[in-house]
Amino acid sequence: MKAEVAAWCEKEALFSRGDNVLCAVSGGADSMAMLWCLYVLREELCITVAAAHFNHHLRGAEADRDEAFVKAFCQAHGIPLWVGGAEVAQYAAEHAMGIEEAARECRYAFLRSCACDKLATAHTAEDNAETVLLHLLRGSGLRGLCGIPPKRGKLVRPLLSVTRGQIVAFLQAEGITWVEDSTNAGEICMRNRLRHGVMPSLHAMMPRLSERLTVQSRFLREEDQYLDELASALLREENGVYACAPLRAAPEVLQRRALRLMTRGVLAQDVSFAHIAALQGILTSPNPSAQCALPHGYIARRRYDGIELVRDTATTFPETALQIPGETFLPGLGAKITCEITENFKKSVNSPFRFAVKYDMITQSILWIRPRRGGDQMSVDGVHRKTLKKLFIERRIPRAERERTAVLTDGERVLAVAGIGTDPRFLPAEGEPAAIIQISFS
Repeated sequence: MKAEVAAWCEKEALFSRGDNVLCAVSGGADSMAMLWCLYVLREELCITVAAAHFNHHLRGAEADRDEAFVKAFCQAHGIPLWVGGAEVAQYAAEHAMGIEEAARECRYAFLRSCACDKLATAHTAEDNAETVLLHLLRGSGLRGLCGIPPKRGKLVRPLLSVTRGQIVAFLQAEGITWVEDSTNAGEICMRNRLRHGVMPSLHAMMPRLSERLTVQSRFLREEDQYLDELASALLREENGVYACAPLRAAPEVLQRRALRLMTRGVLAQDVSFAHIAALQGILTSPNPSAQCALPHGYIARRRYDGIELVRDTATTFPETALQIPGETFLPGLGAKITCEITENFKKSVNSPFRFAVKYDMITQSILWIRPRRGGDQMSVDGVHRKTLKKLFIERRIPRAERERTAVLTDGERVLAVAGIGTDPRFLPAEGEPAAIIQISFS
């Protein structure tokens, strides 16, 4: 097995000369085989080797046993060791996550905190085969059928070409012991059911299934990478906005792939087919402000001829009475509004964010700032009125910004709108009482 691992590491260029390699070690057979194999090969591979163990505190005394086992092994062989842990069940409850997802998030947060050039995990050919089949069952596209990549960033998989049979034989030949995780024998998660119920039957029909899927995964990854290069050429981005025209003109197969690449810029995991279909919907929608929800609090939204991916900051602001005179703060809008009163207006003031309005026309001497409402209207020429929706569309104001646009009212009528200015019907003449409102943003 040592020769095969060395050849795999060279073929996939997993390590560079002088790399400090950190092995994620649970104490199980796979991770112990990886740690010992790399440790034995360290001079041949020109690397240094250390270990990291994370205690999830999910299996009581058994988890503590595993930690003690890894500590004793590393101490006996002079292998540097990082140890971490977390109350994963509590973390999962606090963050409304499944146990497996929480365990992975906590574990990788710890591993990323450990200093190293490469982080090695003990995924095997069987792990890759199981992953391919799981993705197939879940309806994955080509990327899912590519299986587990040999490397991604600083993460490497030195055992991806070897089987569990080879691993056990290697450990026995080297006299290396390991511990068993009792949950691996359970049938709770889908992977375990596949591992214990389906894989033995498939291996009986095709003994070299795992090795063949490893070879297939390599070919599919190369094709997947080539298609990604074609699709990425469709992404014309400027200031975070992707042009729609190249995407619309592309064949649908590349269009879908380009949209998936677009989401990878902000999301750690690929989105589902349903999300890609939703993105195609807003891409072709006649609505220039169409939008759809994405995972983890993101939204995709049209900006007329472009698409942007942003955090869903649906935070708005309540209708608020202005201090007259004085200052009013709107934290939800990130704005400060200053209001001054003059009894003898001398100079016309009317810019998009500085308004002068006739004070004697204000109902009940109160001014309000609020978000727009359906049916709001104002005039920009002093004669004809238009809905704010139409004015926003004419000025190509993105939909998300419309919902956070400050509207100045007297409780009944729209007097002015931030970014547009004052309705001419409410502008004061020279010598008239006036309220002067200034909106500034932090």
